[in-house]
Amino acid sequence: MTHLTARSAAAAALRGTDPVRGLTTRQPWTSSIAYLGKRIENRSRVTTFTGWLMVHAGLLTDREAIRDAPRDLTHLEARGAVLAVARLTGCHRSVDCNQACSTWAQPDRVHWQLADVVALKEPVRATGALYLWTPTEELRQAVAAELTR
Repeated sequence: MTHLTARSAAAAALRGTDPVRGLTTRQPWTSSIAYLGKRIENRSRVTTFTGWLMVHAGLLTDREAIRDAPRDLTHLEARGAVLAVARLTGCHRSVDCNQACSTWAQPDRVHWQLADVVALKEPVRATGALYLWTPTEELRQAVAAELTR
């Protein structure tokens, strides 16, 4: 899917009735997904959900990882906000790929596969939650509006 097509498809999904979920991650991982090409999210459990996600920067920071993050990484300081949308296309256990699926893959984790990531120009404030969460209609509309700006 081209970037423009992904942007349009994500906005349409957010404005429609398709299931959309939020995924909260700690910085710098949120900005890495949105702006650096991270397409594997390492998690402790499998999900059966596939579809559009709002990629949300939680309030907490991965203190070890933030030390190694590029200082000029876009919106690295953002907390409590959606930075991107992406399609969750599936997941697999690390033993199924020997971490060969991505340089971002970690051993002994479940690798959630992300595609069609579209970064927002400006973060959209939001409250996240653990695991996958269901965004409010107001948040869906606000992120869709940011996608079409």
